Amino acid sequence: MKLTSLFNDKFSTIFLIKKYSRLAKMCGVLAALMISQYASAVTGRHPTGVNVNSNGISTVLITFHNLETNEVPVDAFWCGDVTSTGVVVGTNPCVSGTLLGHLPKAFDLSRISDGIVPIPGTDSPTKSNKTSRLGPRNLTDVMSIPTPVIRRAYQQAQRGESSEFFYIRQFTNNGVNTYVTVTCRMAGGGARTPLALTKVNLDFEGDGYRKAITRIKQASELPKFSANITYTGSGLLRGRWEIVMPGDPEPTRFDLLSEASLPPTERLLQKRYRLLSRFQKFVAPNGQTVIKGPDPKLLPTLENGLYRILLRIEASSDKEGNSDTTIGILRTGGVAGFPMPTLQYFIGSEQALKESKKLPPISLLLPHSGQTFSEKPIKFSWFELQDSKEVAVYTIEFYQSSNDKKRLASALIKPGQSSFTPTQEMMEKLGSRFLWRVTAVGKTGNILSTSQVRKLSVTK
Repeated sequence: MKLTSLFNDKFSTIFLIKKYSRLAKMCGVLAALMISQYASAVTGRHPTGVNVNSNGISTVLITFHNLETNEVPVDAFWCGDVTSTGVVVGTNPCVSGTLLGHLPKAFDLSRISDGIVPIPGTDSPTKSNKTSRLGPRNLTDVMSIPTPVIRRAYQQAQRGESSEFFYIRQFTNNGVNTYVTVTCRMAGGGARTPLALTKVNLDFEGDGYRKAITRIKQASELPKFSANITYTGSGLLRGRWEIVMPGDPEPTRFDLLSEASLPPTERLLQKRYRLLSRFQKFVAPNGQTVIKGPDPKLLPTLENGLYRILLRIEASSDKEGNSDTTIGILRTGGVAGFPMPTLQYFIGSEQALKESKKLPPISLLLPHSGQTFSEKPIKFSWFELQDSKEVAVYTIEFYQSSNDKKRLASALIKPGQSSFTPTQEMMEKLGSRFLWRVTAVGKTGNILSTSQVRKLSVTK
C-alpha cells in the first residue's frame, strides 16, 4: 500500500513538472516575442545631448533612428528630471511634478524619412546604385524650445537644482509606447551651441518701407534691402537670394523652410526660383548679423504683378549640431523652427494692388506623409480653397522621389470633389515610392496655389 502511494506521488510530481515546464517554455516564448517587439522600436537618437540657450529660444535638429513601419511620434515634451536616460524606455521617464511644457503644434516640424538617400557628391536621389542607397526609416525632429520652457528650467536651476533638463519624444507602434530622452544643458547661446536661426526680418532700407507689400513704379529701381538675423552658436551661414515672378507657382511653407530643417530625402524637393545671388558669411557667437541683399538693379521691375524675394538658407556643417543618421552625418548649420519670411513688392497701380489677392497654400488631408500602404485603392483628399471663385480646376500630380521634374501621372478634378482615387493601371505606373501634391489652376491657366509635397510608399 505504501509502495503504491509512493509510486502515485512520484508520478503526480513528474506530471506536474512536465506541465509547468511546458508553461514556463510558453511564457519564455511570449517574453521573447515581447522583447523582440520592443527591440524593433526606435533604436536611438543623435545628438544624445545638446547645449541650449538659457536666455531665449533654442532650436536643434535631432534624428531618431530606425522606426518600425507603423511606428509614429505622438508627443514631445520637456521635463526637469527623469527616472531614466536610457536610449529607449517603455514607460514615461518624466518625474511627476517636473513637467516643463509640451512642444506646440505650430513648432512641430518633425518628418519621417525613409527611402532613397543621395550619396554625398552626387546629383539628386535616384534608383541608380551609383548615386543613392536605401536609407533607414528615421524621424527628423526640429526641437524648438519655447521661451516659457527655458524660463522654468532656469528658475529650477536658480533654486539649486540641476541646470540640465530633458526633451522626451513619445512614439507608438501598434499600441506599444516607447520614450526617447535627449539631455538639454543650459549655456549662454554662444560658440558651444548649435548654429540655429531664431528670428529673421526682411525689409527695404529707408523710411516708410515696412509694409506687407511695397508698391514700386514700373521700370524704376528698388531700394536696397537686407535680412536682420538673430541666431545661436557660430559658424558659416550660407544661402541664396531668389525671386518669385508673377505667374510662378506660389512657394509653400515647405519651400520656405531652411534646408537644415529638412530630412536628407526632402532637401532636393523644395521648388527653385530665379536666382539673384548667393552669399556666405562666418557669423561670430554674438547672436546678431545682417545679410545684405543683392544689387537692386538685379530685381525685375518691367512686368506688372506681385513679386516675392526669397531668402533661402542652405545647410552648412556645424560641429555642435550635426546629426548622425546611422548612414552618414547630416549637416544642420542654419536650422530654423519656422519658414523664412518673404519680401514682397508690386508693380502696377494702386487699384491693381488692392485687387490682387494672395491665396493660401492648399491643405492636404489624406494620406499623411510617410505612410505605407498595401497594394489597394488609395483615396487622396484635400481641403479646397475657401471663397475662391477663380479656381477652374484642381490638378493632382504624382512624381518620382528624385525631384518634381519627372511627373509620373496627373489628373484633373473639378472644384467641389476634393478627392481622387487612382485606377489600378495608374497605381502600377506610380511604383512603390512616389510623391504627390495638388495644384489650383485659374480660368486663364495660371497657377493660383499649390500644396506641400507628400511622400507615399506602396507594398505588394
